[in-house]
Amino acid sequence: MWKLLMLLLLSWIALPAFPAEGGIPRKVTVEQLEQRLSRLQSRRDVKAANQIYELELTERMSAARLERAEANLPGSESRKALLAVFDESAFLDLPAADLLHDPEPDSASLTAMLAQTVEYANKTIAKLPNFFATKEITHFEGTQAATLPSGMSSTGYESLHEMGISKAEVLYRDGRESVNAEAPRRAGLPPLPPRLNTIGEFGPILIVTLGDAVKGKIVWSHWEQGAAGPEAVFHYDAPEVASHFAVTIPDVFGETVHHPAYHGEIAVNPADGSILRLTMVADLKPDDPVKEADILVEYGSVEIGGKTYICPVKSVNLVRFPVAGTYRSYNTSLSFPGFLKTQVNDNSYKQYHLFRAEIRILP
Repeated sequence: MWKLLMLLLLSWIALPAFPAEGGIPRKVTVEQLEQRLSRLQSRRDVKAANQIYELELTERMSAARLERAEANLPGSESRKALLAVFDESAFLDLPAADLLHDPEPDSASLTAMLAQTVEYANKTIAKLPNFFATKEITHFEGTQAATLPSGMSSTGYESLHEMGISKAEVLYRDGRESVNAEAPRRAGLPPLPPRLNTIGEFGPILIVTLGDAVKGKIVWSHWEQGAAGPEAVFHYDAPEVASHFAVTIPDVFGETVHHPAYHGEIAVNPADGSILRLTMVADLKPDDPVKEADILVEYGSVEIGGKTYICPVKSVNLVRFPVAGTYRSYNTSLSFPGFLKTQVNDNSYKQYHLFRAEIRILP
């Protein structure tokens, strides 16, 4: 049994600020976001991107809506900004209009579906070969102010923005994952300090999450439309005593490791039990140094060595933690602790290939 499923690593080193006006991002629904995006089609790409970064969704945006919205944006910068807003919403509920209203399966069907899902997870891990994959990471960061006293203005707010990109080589060998990561870079500038990082998106996450969840509870949630058809979505709660979700935070004494209770959703193909999407949301305590730590993994068909396997194709990591901030009143700057730093990684997995040696003997 794996003792460590995930690692969330934070760097407390101060990074360059990208100031924005205001103190709190404007919260919008998916429908309101789409209306705003329709008015940005004729704007300059960078200006449109800045306006998109200032928004925060109150509900999850579907991949189909993202694809339609991206097609109408003016350029790459605005599409990247929309990706950041989309990823930040990945752990919220879909709007009611995007849910399928098919009847809930009966008890026998739910039991059979869950049994099929557990069997699928066990078989998927057993069949995975040793392989390499390239993990392409786009790093986003922002600082959100708390509600300020009347008449005060924030001096610590940063809208969500891109901090850099990086790549990592992931080796999956004999059921274990290792990552060789490079430092994030911004165009024309030296590498950034270490950022939010994760380990475990490959094989172990499926078996360990299901193993933790059955010690808590798994219940039916809803139907939703996926790229290939309807998806059956279950909600689960994993108790702290069974948790293999590790949140590791550097501090002055080295590292502090938390194993919080967590919850999330598992979206499966009802036809064969294959897992299409998995989320993990840590249930952190008020006095924990991290206020939010979430992971999403999406799966798809990948060809490795001439055979097709189900592997991660995208993941999102999100973390929020308190930082010092200030507000101004009558030209006086005072300490104001109610600021949360948000870090988001958008990860895509590409270039899967077998890890093997070949010898050819010539006569």
